[in-house]
Amino acid sequence: MSRSSKVFIIWSAGFTLWTFVSVWPSCALALNRILSIRHWVAPDQIRVVIDTVDDTLFSTEKGDRKLIVYLEDTAFPAHISRFTLIHKPGLESVAISSHAASGVRVELSLSGEVQTTVFKLKRFQDKPYRIVIDILLPDVAKQESEARQRVKITRKDRIVVIDPGHGGEDVGAVGRGGTYEKEVALSISMKLRDLLNSRSRYLAFLTRDGDYYVSFKKRRMIAREYGADLFVSVHADAARNREAAGSSVYCLSTGGASSEAAKILARSENLADIVGGVSNGEGGDASDPIILDMFQTHTLNQSKTFGGLLLKHIQGVNHLKFKAIQEAPLHVLKLPEIPSVLIETAYISNANEEKLLKSSPFQARIAEAVAKAVGEFLPPLSPVAEPDQKPQVEVIGEIIAAKEAVNRISNISGAPEEKRESREVKTTNPERKHLPTDKTGRIIYRVKKGDTLAAIAKRHGTTVPALAKLNRLKLSKPLYVDRKLIIPGKPAP
Repeated sequence: MSRSSKVFIIWSAGFTLWTFVSVWPSCALALNRILSIRHWVAPDQIRVVIDTVDDTLFSTEKGDRKLIVYLEDTAFPAHISRFTLIHKPGLESVAISSHAASGVRVELSLSGEVQTTVFKLKRFQDKPYRIVIDILLPDVAKQESEARQRVKITRKDRIVVIDPGHGGEDVGAVGRGGTYEKEVALSISMKLRDLLNSRSRYLAFLTRDGDYYVSFKKRRMIAREYGADLFVSVHADAARNREAAGSSVYCLSTGGASSEAAKILARSENLADIVGGVSNGEGGDASDPIILDMFQTHTLNQSKTFGGLLLKHIQGVNHLKFKAIQEAPLHVLKLPEIPSVLIETAYISNANEEKLLKSSPFQARIAEAVAKAVGEFLPPLSPVAEPDQKPQVEVIGEIIAAKEAVNRISNISGAPEEKRESREVKTTNPERKHLPTDKTGRIIYRVKKGDTLAAIAKRHGTTVPALAKLNRLKLSKPLYVDRKLIIPGKPAP
């Protein structure tokens, strides 16, 4: 081998080694990169999500009005914005820049009193590796919780909590035309809410009113804090078979699923917390045996009763996938004390039904069908007694306007209506002698704000069981304003 050839070989080997040493670190660094940075705004929190190609080591630094997240051995492409103005309560902006030789610095400018949590999520289904940053607004969360509980305490109406499925990070099923289930569910739910709120003696609330995810645990908590009479979770179905179509209604099963379709649905819907990005501990579920034992047969039967009414009214809008109520162990329906159902309005995976789901008239008809079922299941009530007005009584000689109260007296006494008369009853209670009575000495009392059965019984010298029996009252039911009660009294002399 000539001297020049040896020199060339040595030079080539050296150049190759230099190239490998120089390029290898950048190749290694390029193995992980940021795909996107997204954010979702909820009333009581903001979520920032950093999508990455691979799992990422990160550290955090909390400063005055800022949170910094350092990502190791990570690069970010040019298309990602270096600065994003958020300007929402809790978060002003997000800035991204290079850090050290091979890292990324993500700085979040905070505002107000906030709490922050940062955690990782592994790749799942079509979701990449994610670093999730939650900015929590505890004062707002407390105010919202207190407002919900005030509704429960001062309630005068039937309360329905409507749960738009999915949201935020969890888009739900996606139609071939690009329609998101989360958007359809929210649109139908808002129409249903507005429809119920336009009717006397109904109050309807949503578990979410925007594009953000709410955990199963929080959805159930919202229903409980409102003291809901009914919980309706709104969804759109999907299947690999593009021909699958129709509406269906599900209620909770504490055992297995009622059909293979119900089993598949439960598996899909119950993954929402994982897809939506719920941190460890937040998604606590009511699935342990002690909680499941709390499910009363009465509540489950009521759920099925309402589900049957839903099917009856929905079949006038869309044909039914299943003519019977399906049962599945759905996490979102695990409310031991509240009748709860999940409605699959139509198949978003079916091209024709996807078009229907995007149609505002179809959404309105579905909402109307559900509202009719609600009205049939929950008839409107009189206002609930409230402790802000002194109980009042009817004076002697006042005409009893409620015909049903007169008829009830007639039925109980057996006396002809024209022979009944009002008489004063001698009693130590000065109010009692001003109340209208029938021939047997029973008096008529109109329930006022602040009244309780115990207080009424004590005031008129009787007992709660006697009042309940005479008026066919269930002690578990609330006492409503303007209800006329028959109160036992001493027979007139």
